[in-house]
Amino acid sequence: MSDRSDDSVPSWATFFDGEEYEEFMEVVADDLARRGDVTIEDGVAELEIDGGGQHRLGLQNLAQLCNQVERDQWQDLVREHFDRVIVSTHTHDLEAIGRDYDQVKAIVKVRLYARESLGELTESTIHRDMGEDLVSVLVYDLPDAVATVPTEAPTHWPASLDEVFELALANVLAQDEVETEVLDLDDGTRFTVMVGESFFVTSHLLVLEKYLDPLSPMGALVSVPNRHTLLFAPILDLTVVDTLHAMAILAHRRHAEGPGSLSPLLYWWRDGTLLALPTEIDDDGVRFFPPADFVEGCLERLAKPSGFGPN
Repeated sequence: MSDRSDDSVPSWATFFDGEEYEEFMEVVADDLARRGDVTIEDGVAELEIDGGGQHRLGLQNLAQLCNQVERDQWQDLVREHFDRVIVSTHTHDLEAIGRDYDQVKAIVKVRLYARESLGELTESTIHRDMGEDLVSVLVYDLPDAVATVPTEAPTHWPASLDEVFELALANVLAQDEVETEVLDLDDGTRFTVMVGESFFVTSHLLVLEKYLDPLSPMGALVSVPNRHTLLFAPILDLTVVDTLHAMAILAHRRHAEGPGSLSPLLYWWRDGTLLALPTEIDDDGVRFFPPADFVEGCLERLAKPSGFGPN
C-alpha cells in the first residue's frame, strides 16, 4: 500500500499519488462516457443510460481494486466492474423473488454496511443498528450481485423479521467460508484475524461469542475494517491497551486498502453491543482517545487488585 500525501488526491483515494489518481479518473470517465451521460463528484459517479435508467456508482471500492493491480490492467478491471454492477441491477426481478419464500430462504443473508455508505438507501433497507456507524442489512446473495431486500418483501413471508434475520445469519455461517489466524506479536499481545473471499466475513461479528476463547466478562476488542476482514481479541487484563494499539494499525491499513471498506474504528464489544474507541495513526504512532464508559467500565475495573472488580 502506498503511504503518500498529495493535496490533489481526495481522502477516499489517498493510496494513489497525484498521477495515479488522475489516470484512474480518466479511465473511469472514459468507460462511463461510452455508456451514457455521466457526472462525477467526490467519489461518486451519476450515470444516466438512455433506456437503462439512472445509476449512482461509488468509486472508492473500484479505486482500491485498481490499487492492487498494475496500471495496464485498470481499463479491463474498470470495464468488468461497471459491466457487473450495471447489468446486475436489471437482470433480477427482486419483487418476484420476494414473493417466493422458498427461494428467499435459500439466498437471504445478513451483511454489515457502513451507515454512511448506504446514504439515502438506509431508509429503504431492512436493517438493524450495530453501533454508531454500522448496520446489519438483509440482502439477497444472487449469483452475480448482492442486492438489498426491498422493504415490502416481508409482507409476503410466513415468518417474522426476527426469524428471517436468524435464517439469514445461519445461511452466512453455512455457506461462506472464513479462515482465522491468531497473531502473536513480539510484545506479547495477540489478536485474531478472520478473513475470507465472501462479502459476509464481517457478519460473523453477530455471533462473536462463538469465536472468543476465553469468553471474558469484559468483552472484546473488535474491528471490521473492510468486508473481508474481522479482527477481535478478548479483553483479559491491561494488556488490552497494547493490543488495541496493534489492532488499530492493522485496522487503519486494511480499511485504506479495501476493497469494501467499512470502518477504521475499533470497538468495545459487550454481549453484542458496540462502543467506538477512537484512534488516530500518525508518524508518532497510535493515539487513543478512550471514551469515559470504556475507562470506567473496563480499564478501571481491570486495574483493581481483584481483577474485574464488583459487578
